[in-house]
Amino acid sequence: MQFPHNNMDIVFALDRQLFFVVNGSYHTPVLDTLALVLSGVGTAGIIWFLIAVILFMREEKKDHWFFASVGLAGGASFIIVELMLKPLVGRMRPDGSEGFSFPSGHATIAFAMAVVLSQKEPKWKWLFYMLAVLISLSRVYLGAHYPLDIIAGSALGLTIGFLSLRVLKFFHTK
Repeated sequence: MQFPHNNMDIVFALDRQLFFVVNGSYHTPVLDTLALVLSGVGTAGIIWFLIAVILFMREEKKDHWFFASVGLAGGASFIIVELMLKPLVGRMRPDGSEGFSFPSGHATIAFAMAVVLSQKEPKWKWLFYMLAVLISLSRVYLGAHYPLDIIAGSALGLTIGFLSLRVLKFFHTK
């Protein structure tokens, strides 16, 4: 048995153990299908942009700045995660599939969009955040990410979401 040598070794050892708990948990055809659906609709923020369009269409007074916040949060999530952080960190996925895993793009955009959409429709906030959590967990369940990838992506997404709203509020009031 090999023991960790420093704090980062301990963190990564705990990350791997937690991965095995979630990924190695009881798999059923229903849970597998649910995880695949959640992961699929979370790809490229598809579900979030669909929800944004639905929210926009049901409004009597169309808030065109709303799409600016959705676009800014989505675009920033993609650029920061896919073009900057993943290539910089270069952490391989636990399932060995192509691409890097840190941070999770699914978690980043899910939480960024949960923030933005919650601002538009506060009464659905719990639903948006629950969907973000489920999409994120599906990535670990399916073996595409370690828990730290999801935690980092979630924190980054929350930050991007709040900053997107602040930036647009600043320009909207000018």
